[in-house]
Amino acid sequence: MSAATRTGGAVRRRSVVAGLAAGLALCAVPAFAHGNLGPVKPPLAVPDIEIVASDGFRGPLRERLLGRVTAIQLMFTQCKSICPIEAATFARTQDVLAGASSDGIQLLSLSIDPLTDTPEVMKAWLGGLGAGSAWTAAAPAKADLARARAFFDGASDFGEDHSTAMSLTNRAGLLVWRTPELPAAEVVGRLLGHFRGERQDLAQMSR
Repeated sequence: MSAATRTGGAVRRRSVVAGLAAGLALCAVPAFAHGNLGPVKPPLAVPDIEIVASDGFRGPLRERLLGRVTAIQLMFTQCKSICPIEAATFARTQDVLAGASSDGIQLLSLSIDPLTDTPEVMKAWLGGLGAGSAWTAAAPAKADLARARAFFDGASDFGEDHSTAMSLTNRAGLLVWRTPELPAAEVVGRLLGHFRGERQDLAQMSR
């Protein structure tokens, strides 16, 4: 990738983030508002969910998770309320990870609107956010939507259609952590680094 391409991507991400920074500042996030947040013990296997991804992949979600540590957020591309703020968190997480190798790490935006969010729609949505190669989007098959939401979703403190907490899976595709709602990008970055193998104090990761 050329220096100009990298610079252009960074500028686009900064523009997106700048436009949403005020929204992030208005969201006071209570740490561990729900009892099922934080470490998941024992880790849980992700259910057999078929997905279609923004890069055209069609197959089991587990297949996309194996071998990389993944942060998963729920969204839908037509959402105009909380989803842009969640997307800004992933955009900022890319910047947090930019100073270190992102090998073995991925960001996955999982749609709850599979009828609307086709690969083409999701690819355009990511492009507008300056998403890099480590950030993809996917939608479950319509028949698997309920199971996907039962596993990744939860009540939202913000009155939204879906939880704004993020789920972290390890290289084995096991759910190992649930963040508070609307976590800071720095928290997501530290968690990804930890589960990739860079030891950090987990007690600090909810802050």
